[in-house]
Amino acid sequence: MANNTFVNRTTYPNHWRMMMNTLTTTLCTTLLLGTAALTTTNTTAAEFVAADNSPGTRVCMAVVSNRPIQLYLTMKELRINKNITAEKLQCNNMNMTQFAGTYGFNKTAKYLGLETATGTSIQDLAKLNQQTILVVAGSK
Repeated sequence: MANNTFVNRTTYPNHWRMMMNTLTTTLCTTLLLGTAALTTTNTTAAEFVAADNSPGTRVCMAVVSNRPIQLYLTMKELRINKNITAEKLQCNNMNMTQFAGTYGFNKTAKYLGLETATGTSIQDLAKLNQQTILVVAGSK
């Protein structure tokens, strides 16, 4: 019996080391991939500035935030419904589908019920990585 205990003690640490090496490798790989994903999520380096404080521009800036709750609160404050915003409002002389699709505001487009994936849009990623200031103006 002492011999079996001796065998288990000598093989157990090797098994434990191998399992810990695998765990450490997996953890490091996950951290590296997660860090890479976090650093590449900012695809638009453009800064959007409101042209004025009109209701149309305020809604356009809420779309720019790409936060559905921000868009909801702005539309509620201005008493504008989703249909008017999606179908009639223009931002920078583009309809809402074009505007959201061009700049990648997918979350607010989805909230408005717009399908941005069907439109074809080419984005120059090298150009977007430069700091650009875009003035946003809504239709009056």
